[in-house]
Amino acid sequence: MLNYQNKIPVAAHRGNSRYYPENTMAAYRSAVEIGADMMEIDLHMTRDGHIVMMHDHLVDRTTNGTGLIRSHTLEEIRALDAGSWKDPRFAGEKVPTFIEFLEYIKDYPNMLLNVELKDYPHHSGDFACESANKAIELMKEYGVMERSTINTWSGELNEYLLDRYGDLIKIHAYYPQHLMGARQKRFVLDYAYCVCLWSTPEVPVMDKKVFDLTREYGVEPWVYHRVDTPDLTDQAVANGAMLFTSNDPVWLMDYLRAKGLHS
Repeated sequence: MLNYQNKIPVAAHRGNSRYYPENTMAAYRSAVEIGADMMEIDLHMTRDGHIVMMHDHLVDRTTNGTGLIRSHTLEEIRALDAGSWKDPRFAGEKVPTFIEFLEYIKDYPNMLLNVELKDYPHHSGDFACESANKAIELMKEYGVMERSTINTWSGELNEYLLDRYGDLIKIHAYYPQHLMGARQKRFVLDYAYCVCLWSTPEVPVMDKKVFDLTREYGVEPWVYHRVDTPDLTDQAVANGAMLFTSNDPVWLMDYLRAKGLHS
């Protein structure tokens, strides 16, 4: 079980991404400084086998480069500017390696981690499994497995990881089931530690019966909204949300604190 320090923990999505360029050391350091309970981070593998931290498969949106991460070497990725797209004051911010992040976070043992593996078998075959294995081996080496979930959008990859690592890992999945892809074989609530009950414009917060269903399976219902609001937060809390992932964790922690749900 994860060691929660608050009644309803808050995860900083890609670091404190409201104010800092996502998945950079600046965003991660800020998430620690503001007292977030957890960090949600994203991992890819470079062409030469290094694990780096970025959300998109392409480098185009958040750097001054172009193309797939897996088509670049680490040297090429590290040469990119990962900050200017957010604000000129972040010019020169680098794409971190996972090792760089782990070296930093080892000094903050209470910070929980939601580690999203972004290389998927239906995109890159065995490359995705190699990427996942390297990431998990680094997590084992740095002793962060107990405070981490492994997050993927691939039921196929989840099932591979469960077969390989078993109880060593805690799987963060998504619900409804179809979000986990076409090549999955198992029901996500049969194996997940937690599920993000995915919001849509049509259904911004799932019905309470869905929250209840996940808890009947012993699975924690987590929630993410692109923009947090009082109404959405209140409804999710009333329905039984156990953790929020937020693009603006400062606002959300303040809001929950006012309700006695966060210290």
